[in-house]
Amino acid sequence: MMKRKAWQIAVLTLLIGVLLLLSACGKPKGEEQFSSSSTETGAEEVPAAAEIPLAGEYMIDITNLGMGLQFYLRIDEDNTFVLSPSREFMSDRGSGKIGELEGTYVMIYSDSTPENPKTATFEREGHNLVFRSTLPYGSANIMYELQDEENPEVVHRLMALKLIYEEYWGPFLASVEVDGVQYDYELNLAAGARYSFHSYLDGVEVYHETGTFRADGAFLVCISDDGEETARSVNQDGEWLLEFRPAAGKERIATTFKHATSADQAGKWYGQTAGGELAVLELDAFGDYVYAAGEYSEEGTFSARSSLIRLWPVLGEYREYSKTPYTLEAVFGSDEVLLYSEQIIGPFAGATMASEAYTAQLEITVSGEFTLLIVDEENGVELLNEAGSFQVVAGPMNYQLALEAEGAVRVVDIWPTGLVTTINIDSTDYRFLLTKN
Repeated sequence: MMKRKAWQIAVLTLLIGVLLLLSACGKPKGEEQFSSSSTETGAEEVPAAAEIPLAGEYMIDITNLGMGLQFYLRIDEDNTFVLSPSREFMSDRGSGKIGELEGTYVMIYSDSTPENPKTATFEREGHNLVFRSTLPYGSANIMYELQDEENPEVVHRLMALKLIYEEYWGPFLASVEVDGVQYDYELNLAAGARYSFHSYLDGVEVYHETGTFRADGAFLVCISDDGEETARSVNQDGEWLLEFRPAAGKERIATTFKHATSADQAGKWYGQTAGGELAVLELDAFGDYVYAAGEYSEEGTFSARSSLIRLWPVLGEYREYSKTPYTLEAVFGSDEVLLYSEQIIGPFAGATMASEAYTAQLEITVSGEFTLLIVDEENGVELLNEAGSFQVVAGPMNYQLALEAEGAVRVVDIWPTGLVTTINIDSTDYRFLLTKN
């Protein structure tokens, strides 16, 4: 144990010595240009290190680096660190000590050995950390930058976003009329004291802006990546008065933003009453709901999470029901209705993930029925045509649709991007990705 600790101290001393030499030589010109022009999140003015403590919890999202993974980093006051898949930090995926010299930080992992040293380096950018080397996480080494395939000028960086100002987080919505045109706004305050602003015209994004924000009690200020600062806003009943452009070239307009407390649960749910009438439940981003089926209607407020919804109707008694992310069985009026999330209702279409020109069309209806058609487009041959009923079931990794027709059951995985299923055709398995039409 003493030998390993002495080794870590020696490695840290050596690395700091190397950093000292590098800082004395200066940053190469090419690296300066790369660092200033390739960052995806934009630059922000970096306060003095003494103003922003290094200690705290950070979120690391590597989706843009090619892996759909999010994990957490905690740095304590004594400069020890631990990486973990959750904020409970019960599972150690890497821990050790941090050293610093002139703005460059070195993470020395506790399981470093002379034969297999484990380190990572980062610099600070405002509240956040920007990695300058691969980051060991469990048995993986995560790359610290990746060039965007669609836009080569953009280089995605490995960053740790500090979990700060959490009480201010969340989506905020607003709308504004300019020259007779209605724009819808969405403002997201998130980890790393970062914000993103989007302006929509008839559902199409016409302008977006990113930057940082700072908050103090009831005050909030947003600073764009271009350095423009909004007027200081005072929170009144959960609302912010902030200045944003509705479109490029327009002047900034002061607009009131309202906290969308139920944005993650907002959406429409569809079902069918016992009498065959279409039932629609609409949950909005501010916690209000409206239900309608035939001549019956109801409205009120709600709160929900993945497994439970609570309803407070304007007229009637409070009630609550169990739910899944895609199904909800509730009583409205005299009807007990099974409702399905709009995410899984409607026509879906797609093709195989192989070279064969096989296409599939899947229709999921509010009555709990489905139709599935698979066609060989190249030869104009219908390969499969079946209809039946479906159920939503919990799978080992995600929720699934179980399609039953003539005693056979097909399994369809529900992904955020659509539906995925494997179908055997002529003794060969073909994997289909189906998206909503």
